[in-house]
Amino acid sequence: MIDDITESNRAVNLLLQLCSIAPGREEKEPVMREAESFSNWKLFTDLAVRHGVAALVWQNMSDLSLTKPVPEPERTILEGSRLRSITRVAYITSVAGDVVSILGKEGIRVLLLKGLALEHQIYGSRGLRQMSDADLLVAPEEALRARDILIREGFVSMPMKSKLYRHIILDLGNHLPELHRGGVSVDLHHRLFGPEGATMISHAIKNAAVLSVEGKTFHVLPPAIAFLGLVNHIYKHGVKGEFQLRLYNDIGLLLKKYGSEILNKDLMSSSAQAGIENEVREVLSVVSGAWGIQVPHEMRLSPEQEKEAVKTFIQRILHPGLVKPVSQREFFRRNLKSIRGVRKKLIFIAGDLFPSVGFMKRRYGCRTTMQALLYYPHRFGKISWILGKNTARGKSK
Repeated sequence: MIDDITESNRAVNLLLQLCSIAPGREEKEPVMREAESFSNWKLFTDLAVRHGVAALVWQNMSDLSLTKPVPEPERTILEGSRLRSITRVAYITSVAGDVVSILGKEGIRVLLLKGLALEHQIYGSRGLRQMSDADLLVAPEEALRARDILIREGFVSMPMKSKLYRHIILDLGNHLPELHRGGVSVDLHHRLFGPEGATMISHAIKNAAVLSVEGKTFHVLPPAIAFLGLVNHIYKHGVKGEFQLRLYNDIGLLLKKYGSEILNKDLMSSSAQAGIENEVREVLSVVSGAWGIQVPHEMRLSPEQEKEAVKTFIQRILHPGLVKPVSQREFFRRNLKSIRGVRKKLIFIAGDLFPSVGFMKRRYGCRTTMQALLYYPHRFGKISWILGKNTARGKSK
């Protein structure tokens, strides 16, 4: 926990304690004492909402009878977050159930991922894991067929940037373009890591754990692979300049329940296979420092690095804007580098320089095709990125 007890750090400290699900007796007394003497509920509430844990902490405060000191304005915000989360999670779970059923009839196994899986695996199916969409996983060889089936069944897909990208879509990112139905976005993932982790994911899908939710059967990743996927997810958000305590809390709770299945002799070799060994060490150091979770020393950073990582973690909770996204040029170059083979790289470049008219209209706010066509020369600035010239600067094309 935090050593430097300033008013803002007290808010972070209380937030970290209240992220625990159904705190045990040994955890209740410290958090109750802290809450009773705490006063800056506006800062606490702002942080809880910003970091996507408002529903969770309010439920835990209610369970511990700690809501009385909270002023009415903050009470209204926190309770509203809890009620909205319960409703939203129920609806997202229903849509995910439809996807599982539709694709299951076609012989395609679907796994719940990330927040959706954790809601029913860790958070107790109480609607407390706030989320905005449904993340699902299918085998790479089934991904495009699954997308076509869902479109046939009434889901609306965001279009690909270019028709050319259908030939390389499985090499770009971890999921296909978003699918929408009834106000819910579905991200159909086909991998969790880069191509180096393909074998691991294939094995995980075949050996998925079974989860029962209100009489329905779902599949989820084995805990160790789920953990690695969550770590990688944190750093994907970091590339975009995004930071939320919620993502670290997911990992902390997963470790509390499945620690012996995750922190085993195979973890570091699996993390190296997924290409995220350093990231795993950093996250394990952070959750150990923030929540006191026991992690073997050989899986963590050095003591000096760990102290700095925890300090940075606390700063980012208070000031999420400190996380800076990589430049659009660097993002482009990373995507290009991740694609294997000259032919596929050329398809990526061509599709990016000459995307569909529909994309151009959305990207540049054009109403007509003629207006969109006028912006195509604007995209040629990316040629300098492709050639690696240091003079390329400016906004995303």
